[in-house]
Amino acid sequence: MKILIIEDEQDLLELILRYLKKEGYVCEVATTFMEGYKKINNYEYDCAIIDLNLPGGDGLKLVNILREDSTQTGILIISARDTLDDRITGLDIGADDYLTKPFNLSELNARIKAVMRRKTNQFSKELNFGDLIINLDEHKVTACGNTLQLTKKEYNILLYLARNKARVVTKDSIAEHLWGDYMDGAVSYDFIYAHVKNLRKKLADNGCGNFLKTIYGIGYKFQIN
Repeated sequence: MKILIIEDEQDLLELILRYLKKEGYVCEVATTFMEGYKKINNYEYDCAIIDLNLPGGDGLKLVNILREDSTQTGILIISARDTLDDRITGLDIGADDYLTKPFNLSELNARIKAVMRRKTNQFSKELNFGDLIINLDEHKVTACGNTLQLTKKEYNILLYLARNKARVVTKDSIAEHLWGDYMDGAVSYDFIYAHVKNLRKKLADNGCGNFLKTIYGIGYKFQIN
């Protein structure tokens, strides 16, 4: 799961970042309104944790922008604003939950999981492409009735491409989506090629070799015949 954390308190940000990475999340960060704005406009996230008091603007505006652009991204507000009006406003404009500071990191994690469970229940629990089915609840992929044994990275790459079906997805976009900020400026994407090669072989061995198309020099496309 990929999470964007928009928080300007550096000590708190580092605590959240370390904790969530330890829990297995891929995390990106922004510390100002404008950084957050650029992130949500350029990239996709499973969940966004947004503080309201940000340098350069109000986090509520980011919540509104993100919700207008995406109904599937989970949004969790964290803020020292603790009045009932603040909570109602945040939830009314599209946040899925509102957590007041200070809070325990284990509670933050529980809230994230609860938000994502609700989001999963709102939408289809599988992506069905005929012979190829991706079960989102069980993280299971079946090809022509056979369950594929995929690594976590292979599954995430397939899911990312499938959710962007018929669109060309660049190698840079795949790397950034799966590994986060520290992949910016990578000079080689051989590791992506290796993952896609293994994924394509597993699909082909089970009769579904035509779903992934290489766009040479750019990236890949999930195509439906």
